[in-house]
Amino acid sequence: HNQLRPQSSSVTHSSSPPHRYTTMSASLNNEQETLQAKNIARVQALVAEFQAGNPAGYLEGVHDNISGSVLGGLIPGGENYSGKEEFAAIMEKMPQFMEVKKFAPRGWHAVNDDVLFNVDWEFVWLPTGETIETTALVRKVVRDGMICEKYHCVCNVEEITGEPAPHDPLPVQRVQELLAEYGAGRPEGYLAGCSDNFSGSVLDGLIPGAIFSSKEGFGKLMGDMSQYMDVTRFEPCNFVAMPNNDMMMNVEWSFTWLPTGAVVDTTAIVRKVLDKDGNLCEKYHMVDSSCIMQESPRDVSFDL
Repeated sequence: HNQLRPQSSSVTHSSSPPHRYTTMSASLNNEQETLQAKNIARVQALVAEFQAGNPAGYLEGVHDNISGSVLGGLIPGGENYSGKEEFAAIMEKMPQFMEVKKFAPRGWHAVNDDVLFNVDWEFVWLPTGETIETTALVRKVVRDGMICEKYHCVCNVEEITGEPAPHDPLPVQRVQELLAEYGAGRPEGYLAGCSDNFSGSVLDGLIPGAIFSSKEGFGKLMGDMSQYMDVTRFEPCNFVAMPNNDMMMNVEWSFTWLPTGAVVDTTAIVRKVLDKDGNLCEKYHMVDSSCIMQESPRDVSFDL
């Protein structure tokens, strides 16, 4: 069952002396940080135009060849659009199907050319008159300041419409199988589902070796995590299937950050990609490392 979970984030600092560990600062060079900060700021500015009732202002930041999936299963044609005109048509159709009461983006992260975040929605689903509160996971690919790909997937389409969500559920099913291995204390079972050239980043800004380019590197990262964090809660939720053998989800975390003794409750945003053999070939698992490391109060983290 795909449970809806709100995002929360808090850090409680222990009164006991901090553990003596050498911690790593965010692994960013200035050029990369600037690019990713710019991408987040660009998307936030465009979303603000949409929220202000100015879709034309949003569309100015959309590439002519944009593609992706937006509200697939809810808005006809949303599951697979190509080009700015088709994307604009989805935006125009929305009021025929939903009366939006709340559209609240949160949890902004950047990785490579991607900007990833959640949107909390409340809307009246006009086909039934039911008021829906739900969460979407969003991935926008930004190049040269323009949105080239956009995926905005609500995590409980079937509950809203009574029809299956439009994308192949295999990526979600496969990830859930592997997470069950991890949750049962069998990390080797999770690793068995990772490709040899597995790449991505997990908890960058917190754990050394967070950026990896092989199964071996990821396995070492998994083994090193317990040196830095004592995990008391790891709850995946809000699973969504996306095109291109892709999926996203959230993870609700509670842990003690051992370098400082701080108790952390936070929400991660996660994207995983399967290869043609059904193995994980990419993984990005991001939390607000700046909050945990006390580097900045902003709810923005960068993950390369």
